[in-house]
Amino acid sequence: MSEHSSDATVAGGATYLMWRAALGEPMPEHLISLHRITDHDEVRDGSVGALATLRRVERGPMLGAQRALTMAASVTAGPSVRSLATVGGNLASGFPQADLVPALLALDATVHFSDGRTLPIGQVVESGFKTEDLIARVTHDLPSGQGWTGATLKLSRRGMDFSIATVSTVLRLEKGEIQEARVAVGSLFERPTRLPAIESALLGADPSEETIREVLEYVKITGKSFLEDDEATASYRQLIAPVAVRRTLLAAARLGPDGVPRPGEARM
Repeated sequence: MSEHSSDATVAGGATYLMWRAALGEPMPEHLISLHRITDHDEVRDGSVGALATLRRVERGPMLGAQRALTMAASVTAGPSVRSLATVGGNLASGFPQADLVPALLALDATVHFSDGRTLPIGQVVESGFKTEDLIARVTHDLPSGQGWTGATLKLSRRGMDFSIATVSTVLRLEKGEIQEARVAVGSLFERPTRLPAIESALLGADPSEETIREVLEYVKITGKSFLEDDEATASYRQLIAPVAVRRTLLAAARLGPDGVPRPGEARM
């Protein structure tokens, strides 16, 4: 990077760069591959390396809170793309439709950089990346069990299309009530974001469809302009948002700490 800093880009799976090239955008003169960097492709409960492919992530831990990330990886593009695309690239792309980012927000993950810095995922999403930033891994401190459960659901027109709405939620359930709630959405707004008003309204509620429906009728998903792009209109996203959030919350509650989602359950 020092040698070619004027016109160089690092690449993990390079799937984002290939998409840009297909749209006719200019490519950097030099691509620097990260593949030979060792020890940054782990997939464990609580720690995922930046060079881990999405295929590895979708085959990783499926229990508890980490399930939100595993389900998110399983619905990104198709198997061939997931075999190349990396966690670091999905996060660094800055796409509103980056499928892993809502799950990382719901996990309240920490982003670790190659120079030793760490930043909360929310700060990274809000501020973006500098050219010299290299992600090493993302971590979270939510243990398996202890009432934690997670889920991600994605709505798109077809399997390979960009998301119209992606919702990730992480809940801690105890004695039939929601004790902690984290709800994050992607593709609805210009950047992925948490929904703190809904999170607060869910505390102490029972995770039934009737109660969650009442919460979402009372607490509206507002405050930001809904995204309008080739996938869907802003008005459609506004219409579908509470439905997507409700279904994801119900999926997380149904699965609980130890449930395994059915094949295809992460798609709406």
